[in-house]
Amino acid sequence: MDKKQVYLVSLCISFLMIVSGYAFSQNRHEIDSISALNKSEKNKEKLADNYNNLANLYSHGDIDSAYIFVKKALEISKKAGYKNGEAEAYYLFSYFDDRKGNLEKAIENLQEAIDIYTELGDSSYLAGCYNNLGVLYSYGTDQKTSLEYFIKAMNLAEEINETFALSEAYSNIASNYEFLKEYVSALKYYNKALEVDIKANNLHNIAFSYISVGSINLKLQRFESAHDSLMKAKQLISLVDDNYRKTELYIHLADYFIETERIDSARSHIQIAREINSKENYNRLNADILTLEGDLLLKQKNYSGCLVLYDKAIEQYLKQDVHDALYDIYMNKSAALSELGKHEKAYEILKKAQKLNEDFKPQEIAKTLGDFEYSEKLKEEKQRLRLEQEILNEKGKNDLILIRAKLHRAIFSIAFLLAIIVLVIYFYVVKRKHNSVLEENYKVIQEQKTQLEENFLELKTHEKKLIQLNATKDKFFSIIAHDLKNPFNVLIGLSDIVISDPDVRHSKDFEEIIDGIFQTAKSGYNLLDNLLKWARSQTGEIDYKPEVIDMAEIVLINTTFFRESAKSKKIEINNFIPSNLEVLADYNMVNFVVRNILNNAIKFSFLNGKIEINASQSDNNYIFSIQDYGIGMNKETEEKLFKIESTNPKPGTANEMGTGLGLIICKEFVEKNGGEIWVESQERKGSCFYFRLPGTENKM
Repeated sequence: MDKKQVYLVSLCISFLMIVSGYAFSQNRHEIDSISALNKSEKNKEKLADNYNNLANLYSHGDIDSAYIFVKKALEISKKAGYKNGEAEAYYLFSYFDDRKGNLEKAIENLQEAIDIYTELGDSSYLAGCYNNLGVLYSYGTDQKTSLEYFIKAMNLAEEINETFALSEAYSNIASNYEFLKEYVSALKYYNKALEVDIKANNLHNIAFSYISVGSINLKLQRFESAHDSLMKAKQLISLVDDNYRKTELYIHLADYFIETERIDSARSHIQIAREINSKENYNRLNADILTLEGDLLLKQKNYSGCLVLYDKAIEQYLKQDVHDALYDIYMNKSAALSELGKHEKAYEILKKAQKLNEDFKPQEIAKTLGDFEYSEKLKEEKQRLRLEQEILNEKGKNDLILIRAKLHRAIFSIAFLLAIIVLVIYFYVVKRKHNSVLEENYKVIQEQKTQLEENFLELKTHEKKLIQLNATKDKFFSIIAHDLKNPFNVLIGLSDIVISDPDVRHSKDFEEIIDGIFQTAKSGYNLLDNLLKWARSQTGEIDYKPEVIDMAEIVLINTTFFRESAKSKKIEINNFIPSNLEVLADYNMVNFVVRNILNNAIKFSFLNGKIEINASQSDNNYIFSIQDYGIGMNKETEEKLFKIESTNPKPGTANEMGTGLGLIICKEFVEKNGGEIWVESQERKGSCFYFRLPGTENKM
């Protein structure tokens, strides 16, 4: 480590000492106040509580002094028969023994506390005791018993809403998932602990929870999240006087820097952890620091050096009867020995690790956790049902209030009604005959009113139908009066020319006039035919005869039919309908629809244009499309396209004329076959007409 790094480490330690001094000065004031009270306190129970409080205040910074005060509290409590003071003293003894590494004594003292709190029925302290007892058992190999105490603590804490114990229980359960390397589940319970701590605004526990969350994120290789959590813990830990947690924080920070291969930062944080722990010399943390130093040397490939440190750590752990950290050390030792070529020793250490893992009985832990998760799901379900019941109960109360309100209104209404009845009877007696006439008139008026309302509704319905029929009728007669009259006017005019002027018959214009007569007659016939088809579809006279038809055949027939029309405008028709594509529909109706849409596509296509005919399947239906790249239409025209009252036929690109009824009939026919028709169009870019027909799978 160079001079600059030494300076930075010294600066960090100095800062921590200043912050710790500030926190301790706050505790110092409280310690002095309690000590002053003890000089004059005569009540033995209060005196015992004061000594327990002093022990608790000294617990994070001066364990030896804490031991002295808790011993006094225990002696006074026993003499005074003060059970609460006695139980708390045993609880604190266990806590101090744990931090000093006296595991057997810690369990013994904690069991004494549990017995007394059970006798007193103090669930709050019992939850804390179960948590601590689970932690003490977790150091050994009886992880199943440890987990059972954690679950017991959690259930009790949830029952009485004891946030401190609940947070610890969640963290301890998370540690069991961590042992099984179920890091995602572990993170879930560490985060639950953090949520409880934040709600309770317990800075000490929040800092500890952030350390745990950071450690798990590190194991999940979520380095950014791990760093964020550990930095939050660092900010909070400076506000509490707890050298044990501060040492833990710097151990985890050093572990983070080892994992991210920032060796100098890892080394400096290990040094800070050692400096802080030297004030209390916590045996467990000394062993943890030795392990971390071994991990650092392993990362640097100093295999001989890391083995020495691992052996020292193992020795300290075993002196404290702590086994939970040994598995990872054995695995790292085995790896180091293997790198040094000492494969037999590596294999022996690996067997030790496997034996230790078997002693922990991970299957039992996993089974207990599985049972726990199942019970949690049952608990959540019960909670959900309870909430639903509460909602129903609340609704019942509200309904009862409403019923009472209605009852009060009913009583008032009845009273008011009785008063009216009395008046009515009075007037009835006085003017019986007159009232009888009025009642009869009233009934007649009510009946007439009801009849008028019914007639009004019926008239409104008929009015709507009449408006629609009038629009249809007007359009129908407009077509007859205008569109059908025009062909006859042309026929009469051309015929008159031929009849009145004999020279025309021998002129070169004769064939053109005859062709004009033919085309006009054909146009008039088509219009009349379309009108008749539409009229028959409206009256239901067209028979609907569904059958299995081949769409490829229909499209081929119509493309052949319009070949010359398309050829005259140099239009290319591309048919992409596969063979044997069958639908269930009326042949004549479908043929009409294809012919009409294809005719329109040719009519409104530009010279040298292109038309594409495609099909696609949607569930048990087929969607057919006929796409042209002609004049297209705007949205307003598109919306009016299938409405008879809005038809306004436009000439084609070669002045071809239409009736405006073709698409109306297409819509009638497609819907008659259980399908639908629609269009997508843009001006100057063309139109694509789609129609959907049922496939043969719809056949019953």
